Amino acid sequence: MADPTVYCIHPAVGIARLGDSPEGFCISPEKPAQLPIECDANGNAAKDDAPIKNFKDSKGRIKRQAARFQIFVYDAVNPLGSPLKIGDHVEGGGNRGKLVDIQWRVQLANKKAAWFTFDGLRGEAGYAADAPLRNAGITDPVERQKLIIDAGPQAVDCTARRKASFGRDTNSAYAVTFPPTGMAPNDIDTLGEMMTDDSGRLLLLGGHGNSGSFLSGFGHPRIETYANSDGWFDDISDGPVMARLVMMEERVQALRYIDVEYPAWVLVGYPRYAPEVLDMITLEDVVEDMSIREFAYRTDMYGTAGTFDAPQKIDPTDTAALLHWQAGLVEWNPAYRPWFWRDIWPIIFRADEFSYFANILQQSNFPHNQSSRGTFDPYRLCIPPRVAPRALAQKEGRAKDDHVGGRLLEAVVEPSLMLLDATQAPGAADDAVVGDAAATLKAAAAAFTAAVCPPGDGEAPRTYATRWQQVFADNDTVAEPAYAEARSVFDAVVADVIARIAAAASPPRKRMLKLARASSRQEPGEPDRTTDPDEPIEAALRRLAFEYRSGQLLDRALTAAAKDATTDPGRSARQYLFDLLRKPGEENLFRLDANPATRTYHLPLMPLLAGDNPITNKTVSKFLRLTDTQLFLLRQWAAGIFIDEVDAGFTPAIDPWQPYKDWNVPGGRGLDKGVLSNGLGGAFCPGGEVTWIIRNPAIWREPYRIKADPEWYSFALTAAQENANRWGAGVSEEGYIAYASDPLSQGSDLDVGLQPGDLTKLSGLPWQADFNECSTQTIDVTYEEWNVLYPDSVGNTLMERERRVWETLWWPAHRPMQAYYLAGKDFQFRNWARGIPQTLAGDLKMVTEWSKLGFIVRNPSGKLDQPSPQKKYICVEDSGE
Repeated sequence: MADPTVYCIHPAVGIARLGDSPEGFCISPEKPAQLPIECDANGNAAKDDAPIKNFKDSKGRIKRQAARFQIFVYDAVNPLGSPLKIGDHVEGGGNRGKLVDIQWRVQLANKKAAWFTFDGLRGEAGYAADAPLRNAGITDPVERQKLIIDAGPQAVDCTARRKASFGRDTNSAYAVTFPPTGMAPNDIDTLGEMMTDDSGRLLLLGGHGNSGSFLSGFGHPRIETYANSDGWFDDISDGPVMARLVMMEERVQALRYIDVEYPAWVLVGYPRYAPEVLDMITLEDVVEDMSIREFAYRTDMYGTAGTFDAPQKIDPTDTAALLHWQAGLVEWNPAYRPWFWRDIWPIIFRADEFSYFANILQQSNFPHNQSSRGTFDPYRLCIPPRVAPRALAQKEGRAKDDHVGGRLLEAVVEPSLMLLDATQAPGAADDAVVGDAAATLKAAAAAFTAAVCPPGDGEAPRTYATRWQQVFADNDTVAEPAYAEARSVFDAVVADVIARIAAAASPPRKRMLKLARASSRQEPGEPDRTTDPDEPIEAALRRLAFEYRSGQLLDRALTAAAKDATTDPGRSARQYLFDLLRKPGEENLFRLDANPATRTYHLPLMPLLAGDNPITNKTVSKFLRLTDTQLFLLRQWAAGIFIDEVDAGFTPAIDPWQPYKDWNVPGGRGLDKGVLSNGLGGAFCPGGEVTWIIRNPAIWREPYRIKADPEWYSFALTAAQENANRWGAGVSEEGYIAYASDPLSQGSDLDVGLQPGDLTKLSGLPWQADFNECSTQTIDVTYEEWNVLYPDSVGNTLMERERRVWETLWWPAHRPMQAYYLAGKDFQFRNWARGIPQTLAGDLKMVTEWSKLGFIVRNPSGKLDQPSPQKKYICVEDSGE
């Protein structure tokens, strides 16, 4: 039976951006590190989604960026999804016909002022009963409900109702709640608009960047903290996006309706001032990592041990199946080979980009650049290990000959016999009992080989190894007579050797002290095959005899031959970069001082950017680290387990200096990834478009799709109810968007799903304060578990003298520090947010000055197709000049 046709909205999470232009807008980029897309007043994109020429309108006001949503159809012909257009054939619910309309339904809200105060990572594991609320002085539940900006739901279609607004006075069918008028410096009268373009796609526009406080009197408005200023509102928002397809049923010539499978979600964020540069960790990186580890999204990469050759397929919406999978032996696939230009280079490339946004990096980033002398030289880092064919043939042939002649078994038993001589039977190695043991086992192995699986003339070593393992598998449980007889003779020789050694050996010695536990920095590698001093000699010999018979010894010998025949000139450069990276559990480490013999001794760990909480002593997380998935890919690369896909002929050559230029991931998931790549994935203190809630698997229904509370995205009438409307009467406004239920919740119920406003309510209020202060951060690195020290409270001058601090950056691409500005015929590198200090007074100034800041783009003068060029990015359209 063919799979049913499914209709889905993509991107599953869209990102719109604020702007203070009343009319001007464009479309938010849908590919990584791209400029926004030009469009007309009705939302129709320019040809081939051409980029905008100006970020601001003619009066210097920032254009808003719309999140663009569309329907994808999934069926046997389009397993990856294909965009649906008006006029296409659709079917579902027993109906089929031509698509004539699409009804879109969206609800936006802002719950910031009614939520808990932001305090680092507090709340990621739930809130204590006494956790403080924002605007805690307002205690009446009815009054606290008014702290939520709720414009109610709105609906548009592609025919009669093309536009709608989320304004204070634009929804007579709903009890909207907006902040009081008369706030300073700005009132908030809308959370945005929505419209459909000529192809039926939805464009969702956010607010105008207005923030204001309802508190009055001397000293107001004022901002008291970077994230929790009472009395304030801003017009950031988020909410579900739902759609219904309208077809003309071809058999009855009547309208019929189909709902898409599940809603999408929209995030409204502030402007991205350097759109062509990605953050060190993007929202796409975070969501992909969470999906891989929590939803079995890439079981070829991370899954149950032993299943990587045939990766498991697990329904991400089947909770029981996921729990069963997670309870098993899940691990990263040790044989997975990432592609360098697709998977590795984009991560390394980003680090060098930040030097164009911070003066301190301009001065100190060498040798971490892309030049031929730098550590980020792609043409050195892309070279995988190479195997010398002639050397490999010789070494593999020698391994096969050693197996056939019994020398492999002789070689591996010798360490155990030497240990026996040194501990239990001193001097016995000179005796015929122990001294002849290895030679006896060698002869027995050679005889066994000749009896059960002699090599063919000219048989390749690996072909022979495969045949040997197959013979073993065929005879391991029920053996053929010839095999059984040869095995019996071989086992008898092993037993005789063990008996003679036991008679000559002294009583068992006391257990030797074990070596100290390896450092947590030790990366997974080949199994430790050092002779275990506590393994009895009889157990060791039986184990080695089995490894010989099963072909394990031969397989390891062939692997060692390949390693010996491999040259890897880039290994040290790759390993150096990987060793510098901060690993899980090292978020509070500034540097590693453990081993002076290493190249990384006394060097800061990377990325040297502020983490999720370098501010308070509650759940300390001083520095940023890459996601588990990013670290796994880089670990494979450092070990030489990767592919240069261009050299291998899998893909055409790419421009290493513009790695996202020809980015193309097909289908609906490709659109999801492209959009999220342009969002900030950390640090989350509280974050950019969204905070740490985005990595909580409880808010996701499946990879990339938010779990939504159905009460807040469903149409009032189901598709079946509309289909039953035989009179064909139009659905009223109330029928689409009104509710008779409770208002938006002041709390959260992640089991049910998210409501409008639930994603952004954890973010800073107003957003301009956090944005302004997330520039640089002085981090106390004296102790791992403490950010704040109080030596004066106990008169501890020694602690004060030993205190160590480090000033680092937050999000260089998201909140630039410096940029190049055109000055006459040349450029000057100077402060980006001039006149706005990183203080509470500066935070207040940012509330009104954010729209005057310039945008940073690739230098249009060219000459950028080279490693780490100077003046690669320049600031344009700065209204404060």
